[in-house]
Amino acid sequence: MRCSSDGVAVIVHDERLDRLFGVPRRVGELAAADLEEIGVPSLAAALAAMPVTTLIDLELKEQPTDEFFAALIAARGPDAEGVVVSSFTPAVLRTVEARAPQWPRWLNAETATEAERVAEAGCVGLSVTIDLLSDANLNRWREAGLEVAAWTVRNAQGSTWAADARLAALCVEGEGITAARAATR
Repeated sequence: MRCSSDGVAVIVHDERLDRLFGVPRRVGELAAADLEEIGVPSLAAALAAMPVTTLIDLELKEQPTDEFFAALIAARGPDAEGVVVSSFTPAVLRTVEARAPQWPRWLNAETATEAERVAEAGCVGLSVTIDLLSDANLNRWREAGLEVAAWTVRNAQGSTWAADARLAALCVEGEGITAARAATR
C-alpha cells in the first residue's frame, strides 16, 4: 500500500510506475483518479472486490494516512477482520499500533538481523523471505509466541514448507503454486 498525492491509499508495490505501468513517475506524484486510469486500484476498491473471507497481508510501504484507516475499517470493521498489516519498517507498524492496537501486525524481514527487530516493532508475527526458513528459526520464532509467514515460493525448491503447520501463511507464485499443491497432498 502506498498513497496517492491526494492521500488515498492505493494498491501498488513499486514506488515508481515505470516497471509495471510504463509511466515515468512516482506513485505519490499522481492523484488517485489518475492512478486509477492507468490501472492502480484504491485500497477501498481492492477490498470491495474481495470476499471478506479472503485473508489479506496488507504490506505498508510508507506511513498510513487517515484514509487508509477509514478504508480498512469501512471494508473489514474496526478489528480489520481477516487482514494482517505488515511492513519492513518498524515505525510504520508502531503508527498502526497507536491508531489500531487490535490489528494484527507482522514485521517483514529479509535478513536475520531484520527479523530480530520484531519486538521493537510490537508485532504478533514475522513474515520472512523463504531463505530464512529453517527448523531452528521457525521453532525459535514460534516459541517466542510469533505467527510466522514466508514469501515467496516460485518453484519446487522451497515448496516443502507448504505443508508445515507452523506457518501461518505462505506466499506462492508461478510454478511454486503447483509445487505447493503437490507438497500438501
